Amino acid sequence: MHSAFFYHLGYECERAGTLQILTGHTVGSLVALHDVYKLKLKANQYGQTKGFEISHVIPVQGHAFIGLYHAENLVVAPTHLNRTHGTKHYGGGLSISRNSLVSKHAVAKGAPRKQTVERIIRFLGEDVVAELVKVAKIQSTQRHALTSWLQDHLDPVVPEHRDYLNNLDGMTTQALRALKATLEGKEGNAFKVKTTTYTASDVFLLELERHSAYRPELANVVNILRKRVAPFTSQHLSRVSLNTLEQQAVFDLLHGQPVEAIQSVLDEYIARHTSITDRGERIPAYKPIVFNAVSQPAAKSAVVILKTFRSFADCLDSGVPEAVPVLGLAQMAPQVDTDPLPWER
Repeated sequence: MHSAFFYHLGYECERAGTLQILTGHTVGSLVALHDVYKLKLKANQYGQTKGFEISHVIPVQGHAFIGLYHAENLVVAPTHLNRTHGTKHYGGGLSISRNSLVSKHAVAKGAPRKQTVERIIRFLGEDVVAELVKVAKIQSTQRHALTSWLQDHLDPVVPEHRDYLNNLDGMTTQALRALKATLEGKEGNAFKVKTTTYTASDVFLLELERHSAYRPELANVVNILRKRVAPFTSQHLSRVSLNTLEQQAVFDLLHGQPVEAIQSVLDEYIARHTSITDRGERIPAYKPIVFNAVSQPAAKSAVVILKTFRSFADCLDSGVPEAVPVLGLAQMAPQVDTDPLPWER
């Protein structure tokens, strides 16, 4: 099988020291594994960047068990987070006991890659591999001459060569010819594979959706990150953006941490995206102002009130005669000359 995917599997088996990391595979699980491999290629823009790696939920080193190379046990993640994570294991994943390893399936360091691939095909079953090639459309003969030559001349020990080996399946025939010409020292046409740029947040969302098939509770996290904040996000910011703390939390979640362990981070994410904003600044939710003033006893009056004190109102009517004065007619209006009324004539 002259395919970069199978040569990639050969590298992983050599790294783990055994073919048994492929234990339990079916055509369906191998197709899912091939999809993980393709996502890593796309995220790295087919070799133009090295920002993402395939990380293990259960590692292949450092424990009494060894992680299987199955899609359920793998996460495409930022390289720096994977390197920092090391051989930690939070829970979940797929593994077999080291006590179950048998020597006939061991893979020595530096073993010829082509030989390892042939052993992988026998381990998985030729019928299974043939069906995988058909379903996943893995090219096995169409570009056989080019890929075989490149696989024989690219050294996986050299980082740049290893990237080329990993990317052979995603390269066009023209790109393969140019690469072969470059390795031969001939003048080859420069090539650049056009790809969509994936951010860490993009990849994490894709991996959360994929892993929700194995862990249904992750669907709620996807709903929070992608849908719940959508009504509060402007169109040009509709792409999910996770900050450094949130990326680490999602990485840990994908590697086996329970949702409850990152709940506070999810709450902060919701608050960060749903709070009212003014020119990009968060305005906290309204809270009434409460003054906790300490009540003080009333001060004593400094005015001395005499026993014989009478208010101003009490004095208003003092000395007023009870008889109401009546004005005379002469005092009320002056005398004037008037014409007699009709009945007085």
